[in-house]
Amino acid sequence: MPDSLDALRLPVVPVEPRPEFAAALLRRITGAAGPAPGQPATVRYFVTDLDATVAFYRDLLGFAVELRPSPVFAMLYRGDLRLLLSVPGRAGGGEALADGSVPAPGGWNRIALRVPDLDTAVADLRRRGARFRTGIITGVAIRQVLLHDPAGNLVELFEPGAGYHERAPQTATDHNP
Repeated sequence: MPDSLDALRLPVVPVEPRPEFAAALLRRITGAAGPAPGQPATVRYFVTDLDATVAFYRDLLGFAVELRPSPVFAMLYRGDLRLLLSVPGRAGGGEALADGSVPAPGGWNRIALRVPDLDTAVADLRRRGARFRTGIITGVAIRQVLLHDPAGNLVELFEPGAGYHERAPQTATDHNP
């Protein structure tokens, strides 16, 4: 005999989350201790125009939009970097502190994104209307340039040079002695 409530039930819609998200969720549910290898680094930027900033990171810098649950928050990914964008003075990460101060965009803190050819990346971004804070600067083992996102937050693009060093990827045994 069929259940009389079947007519009121919503259909089950299968969801296929990103494999990294599913693995992290499973670790959290099962109580696996310690950081997971390859776990993304997370940076939060405060922005004044969420639409313009999401478009900047998605269209100009190749980020994928993971979540956009409200008009005051977005989560984007590029490789192992998770970028959280929050509108200041609103709920969640942009909420005012007890003393009344509100997070604000800008400053000198920044994310650094590696590019294979800095000259080509800068030329392409200039054509597409990106605002730069500096020209190309040659430093120790890298060349870099700073540009602004629509809220004034800095993004550093860098190209490795001779002598550049990067840490080898860690394994699960590196995390758990």
